[in-house]
Amino acid sequence: MIPEHLKYTTTHEWFLWDKKAVTIGLSKFIVDELDDLLFLDLPKVGDEILSGISFGELEALNKLIDITSPMAGEIIAVNERLYENLNILSSDPYHHGWLVKFVTTETHLLNDLLDAKEYRTHLSKLQFTAAPRQRKRYAKSIKKKRRK
Repeated sequence: MIPEHLKYTTTHEWFLWDKKAVTIGLSKFIVDELDDLLFLDLPKVGDEILSGISFGELEALNKLIDITSPMAGEIIAVNERLYENLNILSSDPYHHGWLVKFVTTETHLLNDLLDAKEYRTHLSKLQFTAAPRQRKRYAKSIKKKRRK
């Protein structure tokens, strides 16, 4: 389920503006794509984040992802609970699994982000393009078994 009230990026971050600050998290899609979350690196309260520049990383057994924002701002809160239990990201990415909150003068850029419907369309395109590759790999493994 993709919450309708959030905005999304094509790199799977979600954004919520409550008229005071912007909250950033990661979508369930990207969290589900990661096996065994190992490490999370986020900025500290008071740190600046820059538009389009990685401000954090999430490392899993199979992948390392950079966390970015299309807006610059100053961090006002960090979800410290995630350092104690990364599984919160997997179990509740849209509520308790938020990453950071920041203040910005660039909230107008939220209008350029994807709404829930556009994000669903983006995900369906990703899944559609990934499917043929999986079938090819499967087909190759069958051919190898037949030769034996």
